[in-house]
Amino acid sequence: MALRFEYDYLITMKLSQWAEYRIQDDTDFIDYWYNLFLSESKKAIDEPETGNLASFGVARWKNEFEIYVDKYTPIHGMGFFGEERCYLATYAQYLVYELQTPSKVIAELYGKPMLGWMMEHYNRFHTFGSNLFMQYFTDEWGLPPGIDKPFRTVNR
Repeated sequence: MALRFEYDYLITMKLSQWAEYRIQDDTDFIDYWYNLFLSESKKAIDEPETGNLASFGVARWKNEFEIYVDKYTPIHGMGFFGEERCYLATYAQYLVYELQTPSKVIAELYGKPMLGWMMEHYNRFHTFGSNLFMQYFTDEWGLPPGIDKPFRTVNR
């Protein structure tokens, strides 16, 4: 079976850098990343045929999401530390690869509370690796319809 979303280290790395360095410390980070997951910008990042993030600078996607295409206005709130933002961006992207499910569908299915749950477990999950993280995630949140098990695309 061909995977829809092939693991791409560059995309994951650039999303984590975006989260760590390009988002204001006083921005409600969970709301920001939730809305990014729902956005057309994130869809373009994940779909290689529409031009993924590995081909462009982080600033381009930030500008597209916040200003030109999706027009998201960051709201004031808990920004977390840079390392925490990097972790959430990385592990949220793992969900796309492991569940072979578009980020928009993940956001609609699990909602913003799922990202809050991930952040609450930062001290545990950021040391686990993606496979053990996925075990805890599926125990807590289940799998999307039509997915029998995570695909283990990241740490084979």
